[in-house]
Amino acid sequence: MKLRNLVWFATGAGISYQLVKNRVSLQKEINETKLLSEGIQANLSKIQKNLEIIQEQKENVNELLTDFSYKTRIFSKQASVALEQIQDIWSEKSVGKN
Repeated sequence: MKLRNLVWFATGAGISYQLVKNRVSLQKEINETKLLSEGIQANLSKIQKNLEIIQEQKENVNELLTDFSYKTRIFSKQASVALEQIQDIWSEKSVGKN
């Protein structure tokens, strides 16, 4: 056997020994990682669902904003007409008193 093969064999044996020696802690870490990964996947799906809801609500808010802007313009026009009528009535009454 060559020295290089012996070194590789010794390295593999050392790694195998360490894996067997620490198998319980490694299994715990693997299980924790698996749980974290599943939790991340669940959170990702919740986030995507919430983003879809936000997009739907954004469209609703835009429709409400358009409607509100229209109603505000109409109210402003009606208020200015009513104010002009009130001013005309007051000016006619003040002219009539003089």
